[in-house]
Amino acid sequence: MVIKAEAWRFGAPVAGYAWRVEEAKANLLLMHGYGEYATRYVAEYNQLIPALNKAGFSVFAFDANGHGASPGPRGATDIKQAVHHHQMAREALTLESKAPVVLFGHSLGGLITAASVAGKPDGVEAVILSAPALEIELNPVLKALAGLIAAIAPAARLTPPLEADAISRDRSVVEAYRNNPDVITKPPAARLGATAVSVLEAAWKRFSAWQVPVLIIHGDADRLTPIEGSQRFFEMIGVSDKTLDVFEGGYHELLNDTERDRALAVILSWLERHVP
Repeated sequence: MVIKAEAWRFGAPVAGYAWRVEEAKANLLLMHGYGEYATRYVAEYNQLIPALNKAGFSVFAFDANGHGASPGPRGATDIKQAVHHHQMAREALTLESKAPVVLFGHSLGGLITAASVAGKPDGVEAVILSAPALEIELNPVLKALAGLIAAIAPAARLTPPLEADAISRDRSVVEAYRNNPDVITKPPAARLGATAVSVLEAAWKRFSAWQVPVLIIHGDADRLTPIEGSQRFFEMIGVSDKTLDVFEGGYHELLNDTERDRALAVILSWLERHVP
């Protein structure tokens, strides 16, 4: 199914999108991962956005700076700024209608979503994190120098290129990813790395106070975002209504992986229980 988004403006200088349904049971803010863009979740990710619409959710999203149709050097996103934009988007959704606000974040978008809630927890009904980037594996020397490098050369690349083979066990998904001109296949820029480390360090100091119901899905064979970050987050957060669903052998993009139907069913079932 291919559905067309409306332009959505919420005050941030980024490309925003809305897929509204009548009498929505909730407004869901979707945050994409590194190198991709919001509308990839229409035809890919097991057609997540159409599935959410069918389940009664209006979906809203934006392309982070340096991604998709948003301005900025490719892959050089300031994650502190992205978190701020996310909080602006959440505020806009509280004005959109009286419907509850639900959040979904994948990978880097999972980090942005989690940091957004950790910094401003009010007004969120439920959160879904898909393979969130809650641990960043950087050489200790690079990690220490990341801020300096970002200040001098924000577009410099500190890590090897992303491993496309690691996103899915489905070869057709990997080939489509490699051949997609709108996907950034270069490694993240120094600005992104340095600001992500800073945002993550601040968020971990607040996670113990987390009180929003949360579903985390993660593959135990994910080579792009370590599952240990999700496990540590799950153990640390204070809320009792929390679920960590580990997919045995699962790769990074579970909704594009060989168990995509189970991943979608887990998400929709959890949402049905939390936003009936």
